[in-house]
Amino acid sequence: MIQSFLDSLKDPQRPLLAPNYWILKRIGLILPENKINKVICVIIHELVTVFVITQYMELYLIRSDLDLVITNLKVSIVSFICIVKTNTFVFWQSSWKEVIDYVTEADNNERQDSDTAMCHILSSYTKYCRRLIKFYWILLLSTFFCVTGTPLIRYLSSSNYRDAISNGTEPFPHIFSAWVPFDKYSFPGSWVMVCLHIVMCAYGAMIMAAYDTIAMVTMVFFGGKLELLRERCKKMFGCDGLGVTDEQARRALRDVHIVHVHLMKYSRLFDSLLSPVMFLYVVMCSFMLCASAFQLTLATNTTQKLLMAQYLVFGIAQLFMFCWHSNNVLEQGNQVMMGPYESEWWVIGSKQRKDVLILTEQLKIFQAYSAGPFNKLTLSTFITILKGAYSYYALLRN
Repeated sequence: MIQSFLDSLKDPQRPLLAPNYWILKRIGLILPENKINKVICVIIHELVTVFVITQYMELYLIRSDLDLVITNLKVSIVSFICIVKTNTFVFWQSSWKEVIDYVTEADNNERQDSDTAMCHILSSYTKYCRRLIKFYWILLLSTFFCVTGTPLIRYLSSSNYRDAISNGTEPFPHIFSAWVPFDKYSFPGSWVMVCLHIVMCAYGAMIMAAYDTIAMVTMVFFGGKLELLRERCKKMFGCDGLGVTDEQARRALRDVHIVHVHLMKYSRLFDSLLSPVMFLYVVMCSFMLCASAFQLTLATNTTQKLLMAQYLVFGIAQLFMFCWHSNNVLEQGNQVMMGPYESEWWVIGSKQRKDVLILTEQLKIFQAYSAGPFNKLTLSTFITILKGAYSYYALLRN
């Protein structure tokens, strides 16, 4: 079903980013051109921001109950990260559009090449991006049903809990814990809150589906672009051993130089947009994973344990995918400088060989994506975060 839906979103103008661009526009992260619609989108985003603030107001009010605080904190952290992603994307709209336009233009230019090896690389990373989007949307969809269905499943799975709600011993269960200026534990306020929470949860899932997939697909593209650049370097002096003229060699070197300069420019711009968000995410994800693991050990109901485990898996998988794809781009960046050495550099003159050495040194320049000023977004960082989360968990257990 999701695969057929993705196929229906194909756009000849955006062969790589078609599904990403579609959801970015539908959720309002790419603001419409019409001023009235633009204002409406911004207002909706900020109303959600206000809702998240009320979640933290509620956390302050229940601060004396540690178990309840931990239960609500893991959801509130994800909500906070969600609105940070939303607001940074909206405020840095022009920069994000620059990155998206570059990815689209560069990808379209590469698709005009009929070389078999280049076409294989293009096809490979395009198919990978589709599988990645499909997997991530399924993961988010399952997490959405897990989060929204937790109170209902808890209600249905325990007769004692149902009796406690009926006699007023236990309050009406909610998806989120947020402060409101009316009674949210009795009708009609309770069901108003249920509807509001489902809408907010769906909004948050769509924001993550849009923001996270555009970030990860962009990383995949940069990795693929580096691989294509290495392949271009291999063939810049021909593949038949007959050599090229000095002018052809200069043109080939200049083209590779320009492609690399543009790649580095937009890669750094992308990093500047993603790094602050990932820094906050890395810090808060440690607490979220810790809270989820701690609550999982305290749960007594098997159904609750399964739901909490799924939420924990989502948090770990989300962080892992960011670190994995960033690490892959770093690996490709370290390998691209081998391209000139793999070319037929011996068929050109001595002056062009010096230019090849200069180009090789230039191709060594690649900076890993970062999560703030202290951490690189790599697999080693992912392992460090898991260790930190386990340390917090052990501290709470003691």
